[in-house]
Amino acid sequence: MVRFLQVVTTLALLAAGGSSGQDAAPLPSALPRPLTLNVAPTPAAAFPVPDLRVRVHGGALLGRALDGGIRVWQGVPYAAPPTGERRWQPPQPPAPWTGLRAATALGDVCPQPLSQMPGDGRSGVRGAEDCLFLNVYAPPLPTAGRATRTPVMVWLHGGSFRSGAGSDYAAEVLAREQGVTVVTLNYRLGALGFLAAPALADGTGGSGNYGLMDQQEALRWVRRNIAAFGGDPRNVTVFGESAGAMSICAQLASPLSRGLFDRAILQSGPCTPQGITTPLSSALTTGSAYARALGCAPQDAACLRAVPAARLLDVPVPGSRVPGAVELGIVSGDRALPRPPAEVFAAGAGLRVPVLLGTNRDEGTLFVAPVAGAGQDLPLWQFWAVVALLERWDAPRALASYPAAGGTVGNAAAALVTDSIFACPTSDLAADLARTGPVYTYEFRDPAPPLELSPTASVPRYGASHASELVSVFGTRLAGLADPAQFTAPQAELARTLRTYWANFARRGDPNGPGLAPWAPYDADTGRVMGLAPGATAEFTGFRQDHRCGLWDRLAVR
Repeated sequence: MVRFLQVVTTLALLAAGGSSGQDAAPLPSALPRPLTLNVAPTPAAAFPVPDLRVRVHGGALLGRALDGGIRVWQGVPYAAPPTGERRWQPPQPPAPWTGLRAATALGDVCPQPLSQMPGDGRSGVRGAEDCLFLNVYAPPLPTAGRATRTPVMVWLHGGSFRSGAGSDYAAEVLAREQGVTVVTLNYRLGALGFLAAPALADGTGGSGNYGLMDQQEALRWVRRNIAAFGGDPRNVTVFGESAGAMSICAQLASPLSRGLFDRAILQSGPCTPQGITTPLSSALTTGSAYARALGCAPQDAACLRAVPAARLLDVPVPGSRVPGAVELGIVSGDRALPRPPAEVFAAGAGLRVPVLLGTNRDEGTLFVAPVAGAGQDLPLWQFWAVVALLERWDAPRALASYPAAGGTVGNAAAALVTDSIFACPTSDLAADLARTGPVYTYEFRDPAPPLELSPTASVPRYGASHASELVSVFGTRLAGLADPAQFTAPQAELARTLRTYWANFARRGDPNGPGLAPWAPYDADTGRVMGLAPGATAEFTGFRQDHRCGLWDRLAVR
């Protein structure tokens, strides 16, 4: 099977002529740090909205109210700062505080490149190492009667394991409209989150996957504390997109995740194709070379922990040559993920929870569009070279299935990326998971979502590209990607339908509900998938045929 890291890296390498790295500015404190108010507790009657003051393990928090009665707590620490000796260690509980801590400003994001979108062109970095914060959005309290516990939805952001933050997503629409408590969070990224190196081995099989362990610690925090915000700690759904969904996929295969969540929603993020996870032995080899590139001996933990965070972003990881490619990601073979997820799921050994998962019809357009530049199509030789490099003797069969005749070479390449990396592996994952629990599958099919992306000669129309469903899920603008204010009436209705399906699934593990098109659990015999399109939400068959999954089944190395 075409490997995710190889496709993205190779396409970008050909476009960039083998350039490496990017200049990094000193790390700014991009967002205000949360304040600690060391004052004596004030009687509840003195607060205009008493329910904004909550007590969690560690101390008392003061949130704020948004329009429409939404209550939000921001910059809440769920773990101690992973700095100094705690860098490249499993997350530790945060230090308790006295008095009332103001949870009214976003915490720092984890260190990452400033630019998150392909072709953005911006350089520099944002964030700080003290970044393990989460944000809680609670729905309005009832005007009469007692409030009931609400379902909890915990969001894991995407960004190729090197960028993104929970604070990039505003969840007030989802919380208010669907009556759910939403938690968004940061987790360590890049080398700080996923570096495996001999110096960092802890003697118990731990090296790498610190970002996965952060996610697990945040979920533990939710189980312990979400009741204080009105959420139901016994009804927690984790949902995420791209790297966030790949993380959830890995969590489903991790023995350390047992008991941390009750349901899972994976948007465009299978973790089973080759290259999504890296064997520990290979990760340690890469980590040793990276340590030397940083000027440290592979066994010298003190030297590595003394390297400034900005330099970790500035020095390319050996084997990666292009900004934006996934340099370091999930590791299999350590304590957090002892076995490759594909092996776990094939054996029926993953966590047995209801799962909703799917992809977008045109995932690959986002990755291919910037490769050749705005004024030219992807050169045919580049497309052929990539497929030949990846598929070797099977390249003629793959190329014959994705002709550029009648369209652009970029569109042919985008279709190959869509099918081989997203659609078919997700369909295979659904089949594996459905053997041990209920699974619901979808395809987001809006042909013209309101994207803030410039078309190129290579990809003149993005369609339902990677990440294009996110503004429907959250109902708020994502800067540089899309704005729901530009929805047509059918698109706005589709967005409400999508949020309702997601929230219904979070409530009881079944997306169905009154007024919605019926959605049957996955059935390999019928192959039905829920199609999510403006004015045309309904199940359809032929998903695997549409995405040439028979071809990729034959070419796959499982």
